[in-house]
Amino acid sequence: MNAILGARIRSIREAKAITQEQIAEKLNWSRQKYARLEKGLIDISYASISAIAQILGTEINEITSAVSNEKVEEPIYRGNGRNNQEDMFLFINEMIDTFYAHRRLYNSVRQVDGNE
Repeated sequence: MNAILGARIRSIREAKAITQEQIAEKLNWSRQKYARLEKGLIDISYASISAIAQILGTEINEITSAVSNEKVEEPIYRGNGRNNQEDMFLFINEMIDTFYAHRRLYNSVRQVDGNE
């Protein structure tokens, strides 16, 4: 559970572009101790979660919800009537079409540059 909470804290911290050093300084901790907390190597107290949430400008439940949320299972059927393989096929087809369009554009620009 510590690893899950630590990973959630890290993702919120990175999303807000805050460094480990900045948070550690506000907690009066070393950066190494704070890094161990994010890695889940040390126990995380409620007081620590509360202080970190305040520093990050977020609610405590935004951190702890990573633990309490249950995994939602996907339905067996697809809403559009296609199965996952068909979706993947269409996705790959679109990628290939995009690649060839970019290649044609690149070649046309190269030919124009070569003529000048």
